[in-house]
Amino acid sequence: IECNVRASRAFPFASKTMGVDYIEAATKASMGVPADDMNLPTLETRDRPSGYVGGKCPIFSFTRLRGSDAVLDVEMASTGEVACFGTTKEEAFLKALLSTNFKMP
Repeated sequence: IECNVRASRAFPFASKTMGVDYIEAATKASMGVPADDMNLPTLETRDRPSGYVGGKCPIFSFTRLRGSDAVLDVEMASTGEVACFGTTKEEAFLKALLSTNFKMP
């Protein structure tokens, strides 16, 4: 769960995952233009995305923080994140973990 959502990364990822141009939807909403033609998902939408799952994994900067406490608390210090797609949530998460050079046990 991303607690500190950054529109520059999370918003485009959600758009790509759901197959919706949320930037266009937000622009229309801010201008008072109807977005009925956009097929936007609702809270009841359960069939999107179809055939794949999007997942994100943080990349922590422990190599830059030598000597620091490696136990994370509410202040998450990461240097980035990896977003991946898979046919299941486990596959998407595993691809993201592998992309961060995480050493598998």
